[in-house]
Amino acid sequence: MHARAGIIATSLVGLLALTGALAGCSGTANAGAPEAKKELVFATPPGTDDPEEQSIMQHLSTMVGEASGRPTKNLQPADYLGVVEAVRNGSVDVAVLSQFSSALAYKTGSVDPILVWPASPEPAAFCLAKKDSGITKPADLKGHQIAFVDPGSTTGDFMPKALFKKAGLTDGTDYKSTFAGSHDSAVLALANGSVDVACTARQLYPTFIDKGILKESDVTIIGKTDPIPVGISIVVRKDLDEATRTALKAKLPAMMAADEKIAKTLGLKGTPTEDPEFSTYEPLVNVAESIGVDIEDLR
Repeated sequence: MHARAGIIATSLVGLLALTGALAGCSGTANAGAPEAKKELVFATPPGTDDPEEQSIMQHLSTMVGEASGRPTKNLQPADYLGVVEAVRNGSVDVAVLSQFSSALAYKTGSVDPILVWPASPEPAAFCLAKKDSGITKPADLKGHQIAFVDPGSTTGDFMPKALFKKAGLTDGTDYKSTFAGSHDSAVLALANGSVDVACTARQLYPTFIDKGILKESDVTIIGKTDPIPVGISIVVRKDLDEATRTALKAKLPAMMAADEKIAKTLGLKGTPTEDPEFSTYEPLVNVAESIGVDIEDLR
């Protein structure tokens, strides 16, 4: 996804607190209500701290409500894979997930993807260094500190690590890394000199320049990742009723495509596939395994 578009290294205590809180919002309040009348809990993963983007995600939540014909609440858990866990345990009904989060969740049987958009041909992420750092390419990273975004982020973790892996570099051996928590925070860590390199979504790079978070004259793009083989997904909990699934698949794609801000933020291209097979996501799972992610850790 956009950088949203994204558990592996998340605090277990924080995750349990999150899912417990979501359960209180979703289950008890609606107990006994007919499924079609229950409030849908819709989750979006963290992206930037930009109020405009937060507003866009709230608008997407409104669309989910309109498409499903059900009252809807928008939640934004603190990390990408926290969204997966919340859908898995039934605390969240519907979610928009980044590519890797969707792939790994599908692999572990945690969610049912109902819509997946086609891939973009553009690089997924840029990795940046200051021009005066002497770092101009991935091979220069040895011994340096890198800011990734989140353990479940496609553009802020998986794709950059795959890029470095191709260059023969392994996290923790050839370079040190930290998770900044958001794309904004990763880029700010670079700007402030806290890290030597920051990786972020390609789509966000111009925004950081426009807003003055980075000066284009001060930074070098030291690496561009491969494109992501699929786009973002809409997923649902495995026992969500068929009527709601059908309504979302029938109405939501056109509504999202018609909104320029949502389409741009999520990188929507073309017509989504309904009820995709696992083979759609398998290339991403292979990338995850190539950088040492243990799929069983996501259960």
